[in-house]
Amino acid sequence: MKPVSLIMSAFGSYGGVETIDFSKMDHGVFLITGDTGAGKTTIFDGITFALYGETSGGKREGEMMRSQYASEDTPTFVDFTFRYKGEHYRVIRYPRQFRASKRRNKDGTRTLVEEAPKAELILPDQSVFPGKVREVNQKLISILGLDGNQFTQIAM
Repeated sequence: MKPVSLIMSAFGSYGGVETIDFSKMDHGVFLITGDTGAGKTTIFDGITFALYGETSGGKREGEMMRSQYASEDTPTFVDFTFRYKGEHYRVIRYPRQFRASKRRNKDGTRTLVEEAPKAELILPDQSVFPGKVREVNQKLISILGLDGNQFTQIAM
């Protein structure tokens, strides 16, 4: 599996939308480096969350990954494109999160509304895999041949 791009919105230490273009790296193995607190682990968390709905350390749930620096109206999601056996796949995953309601209450305030987690898998033929989060998770495991624990032990 080769990462192609990773887009993270209000995820981990990133309050806005961050895009990483891995396609510029032609080598088989590469190193993600940076100062302490620069967001290296968040990149690994983003990839693992996109693929498996969990973080790379397995200690945090997806909803815990909402950035404390994000504005109230910025949704939390991860959009990951990868290549496997010459085919491109794209996963877009939203954790369970709260957002302000679209309508105002009588007093002018907004109520927080819970949104359920969502996952969408776009297959190489550009069709969307039919299924909810659980089915998408199972499909990704069958494509990659690894569950989340195995992936973090091997790839990270």
